[in-house]
Amino acid sequence: MQDLSRPELRSRDVGGHQPRSVAGVESPRSLDEVRALVRRATAAKLRLYPISTGRNWGMGSGMPVTDDNLVVDLGGMNRVRSLDLEAGYAVIEPGVTQRQLAAVLRDTPWMLNVTASCADTSVIGNALDRGDGCIRSRVHDVAGLEAVLADGSVVTTGGLDPAGRYHGRVAGPDLTSSFVQHNLGIVTAMAVSLVPRPQTIGLVHGRMPRDQVSAAVGAVTGFLRAGNPADGLLRVRELSLVPGHGDWTLPPGVDPGLFTVLGPLMGSDATVELAEELLRKALIEVEGAEALRVMDAAEVGPDDPLYPRALMAQGIPTCRGVHAALGVTSCDQIDEGAMGFLALLPVMPMHERRTEHILAALQTAVDAHTTALMVEWNMVSKHMANGVMQIFFDRGTPDAAYRAHQLRNDGNCLLRGNGCAIYRSDIDHAAADVWSETSTAGLGMLHRLKTALDPDGLLSPGRYGA
Repeated sequence: MQDLSRPELRSRDVGGHQPRSVAGVESPRSLDEVRALVRRATAAKLRLYPISTGRNWGMGSGMPVTDDNLVVDLGGMNRVRSLDLEAGYAVIEPGVTQRQLAAVLRDTPWMLNVTASCADTSVIGNALDRGDGCIRSRVHDVAGLEAVLADGSVVTTGGLDPAGRYHGRVAGPDLTSSFVQHNLGIVTAMAVSLVPRPQTIGLVHGRMPRDQVSAAVGAVTGFLRAGNPADGLLRVRELSLVPGHGDWTLPPGVDPGLFTVLGPLMGSDATVELAEELLRKALIEVEGAEALRVMDAAEVGPDDPLYPRALMAQGIPTCRGVHAALGVTSCDQIDEGAMGFLALLPVMPMHERRTEHILAALQTAVDAHTTALMVEWNMVSKHMANGVMQIFFDRGTPDAAYRAHQLRNDGNCLLRGNGCAIYRSDIDHAAADVWSETSTAGLGMLHRLKTALDPDGLLSPGRYGA
């Protein structure tokens, strides 16, 4: 085990966050090795910060929230422990990537709810931080967990038994959600709820004038609330807020005058056909929506710009979109590439007028910091949308990173002031976002729970902490 007296600086991060000093890196490859490491760290009062693949780009990558942690790299724990093709569950370890699990599921009746990020990101890491897939929010993929607590003991939740078998939700309180966006233990396995492979996957795509975005959000909301007969997560995305002057940056191919409606419609042939008809009716008052296309995802060719999205709609992860946006040829280059990237993730209303008001407020921050912002609505429910706000900057331009961080800070405050809570935090705001949106009684309960399970606060200090 590393010695805290010789900290090293960890600074590989596409977001340009302040570097953190770390006490070293340990790479356990089994549950028993994690338990032994935790026991030694507890005896030495050494703080541990677990990561899966360290590709939490825009939020801090693989850096801890606080200084002087021993980073626990779980990338070597990469076994698919079991696969239940009858019920549709896989039990996997933290190092299992999207690419790996999707390959295991090829030619089976089940598929993975993949994200638009790199194919080599961790399934568990993204799900436990409430990422969104192409079909649904990934919190719905978390069926049960195995975690190591601060005393080295192991707990399983949600019907995942100590032998690694998943039985479905069992009677009594389910502690699974306690380990989502948590710092109560080190998750070493997860039962993943898979997606039935549908008969048809229609890929929705339409580009519309920027001034129609609020109307489009309202129209898609109406479509969902009236009852979308198909499965799949629709997005209103690539809305760019750009300053009137300055050296702002956006990914290649992004047109600030347009936005996109995108996502899969999944089900039987008849279900997808009906969903397309209802979606077109919902969008009939939105200018430009007449050009909306619904393509068979399986027939989109490699030369089509929508090919990466078509792959992901079919449960096939790809790095093409990430590479194009950040100007790299390998995901290993992202944290040291020329393009910087930050993310801000608020819960967004689905009401047309409130959408206009929030965008106007964000535009003032964009103008003040001469830095562009891209906005996306992930329509994860009939009630609220998960917002994804992306801030790109040229890392070679003096003060560009500073302006990007100031925009994220001001955007965070503006959004919360307009009733938009942050649902997923970066390493600079992980504790503050919890404090700002949780009641005093709720914070007290979280503190008592943390104190009971980790009395010395050694596991993931500062991460979503009370």
